Amino acid sequence: MDQLVMVYIVLITMSGALHVILAIIAYMNKHAFEGMRTFLWFSCFIAIYAFGYALSLASTTIEGMKFWTAIQYLGMPFSAPATLIFVLQYIGYDRHLNKMTYFLYYLIPSISLLLLATNEYHHLFYQSVYLEYRNETPVMQITMGQWYLIHGAYTFGTLAIAFVLLVIYWFREKSRQTKQVAILLIGVLVPIVAAFSYLIGITPGGLDIVPIAMLFSSSLYLYSIISTKFLLVPPIEKDYIFESMEDAVLVLDQTYHIKDFNKAANSLFSNVKIGEHIAAVLGLDNQILPLLKNIHEESIIIESEMENDTLKEYYQVKISSIKRGESTIVGTTIIFTDITEQKKEQLNLTKLAYTDGLTQVYNRAYVLSVAEKRLSSEDKLAVILFDIDYFKKINDTYGHFGGDEALKHVANLCKSMVRENGIFGRYGGEEFILFLFGKEAEGAVEMACSLRRLIEESPLYFNKTVINMTASFGVAENEKGNELAPLIHEADEALYASKREGRNTVSLATNGEYITLSSWIASDKY
Repeated sequence: MDQLVMVYIVLITMSGALHVILAIIAYMNKHAFEGMRTFLWFSCFIAIYAFGYALSLASTTIEGMKFWTAIQYLGMPFSAPATLIFVLQYIGYDRHLNKMTYFLYYLIPSISLLLLATNEYHHLFYQSVYLEYRNETPVMQITMGQWYLIHGAYTFGTLAIAFVLLVIYWFREKSRQTKQVAILLIGVLVPIVAAFSYLIGITPGGLDIVPIAMLFSSSLYLYSIISTKFLLVPPIEKDYIFESMEDAVLVLDQTYHIKDFNKAANSLFSNVKIGEHIAAVLGLDNQILPLLKNIHEESIIIESEMENDTLKEYYQVKISSIKRGESTIVGTTIIFTDITEQKKEQLNLTKLAYTDGLTQVYNRAYVLSVAEKRLSSEDKLAVILFDIDYFKKINDTYGHFGGDEALKHVANLCKSMVRENGIFGRYGGEEFILFLFGKEAEGAVEMACSLRRLIEESPLYFNKTVINMTASFGVAENEKGNELAPLIHEADEALYASKREGRNTVSLATNGEYITLSSWIASDKY
């Protein structure tokens, strides 16, 4: 056998074997995306083409060569439209694909197969078939028929369209997955060049080198699949995932300019543009900017508060480096995850932890904890303890709902009187407590008198009924260093002194005694 023919047979057989491997990989990953099924068929078509051509070259009779040529055409003419269909699916232009369009894509290849199989009756595909000997090795040669030209033009046309579509997609999506698109471009271009070389008669020995060229393409595909998961998640799928993410994503280059962003980021930052510096997008005073220079091995996760259309929103921000290889940092990603609802829920839970559910003022535990913390740092502290007079009678007369409204009414009145240097809350039942610190504590008695008067002069209107209320007050003051519990006890005793004096009054604890002030005392200071 001629040495060149032998080399052809070996290389073509290797090409067929590699395409069988690609077909197996495609079958195992057929659910990765729709195009993998087409890639499976494409690999099968090329494998059939390669093995058929190898056996044709190995045949010694023209009948055997014709038979294996017919086998070739079970695969070869269908590989070109399969390539185009795969590219359409790969770049997301496959909406028109259905049973009818599949039929049209494969119609001419099917006619080519039929005409080849019946060529002896019409000679539309091959005008003539004859043997040519190379060093006593027979090689089948053909004279092209009319349909062969149509078949060739269709094959070149579909491959050319696939190539052009990939080029357009490559330029349009240049910042994303360039490597994958470049590999596919090579995979499509190689058989075009090989087929053209064969048609113009410049291939070695005048033999078809397309199956050998496909050995290079299949090797490239196989290496890429193994090393980079090539085709398992194609660019159009990655783009879809990127664009459909609810999280806003900004991709920065090494100089912190925007390299890419998704739809969610465009909604969050109305002024985001490719090439814009991140400071122009986030603002010069944004807390994220200083963190960008500190990104090395581990990601940084922070919470950020943003104003969006006058609404306050909360985001978890994850800042990560983009690396090439093990250590070379080539960019940064910033991912904004909207945690507004979770944050509001957290704030609500926190509020519940220190807020009285009925009156919406601070609860006893929180008020005492704040007072305890400030006790050591304040020069003076005063506590005002008071409760609503005859509250049980209000409950009995107007029901518990009326009693609840009375508690809320008193809480709202008193809350409006408390200044920054004080903390007010519900102590329990119908009792309320107010701590005053520093200079405010010096006016504790006047504050208590003002609150007593405010409650007395601000009746509650409930169900078309006027409910007049009063309250009894106990006031205790201390200097720095005293404990909180004894002070509250003193205020409680002063409160009971007010009740003994007929209620609706203020009593001050001083040196173990309780001075009851007449009910009309009130300070103009508050």
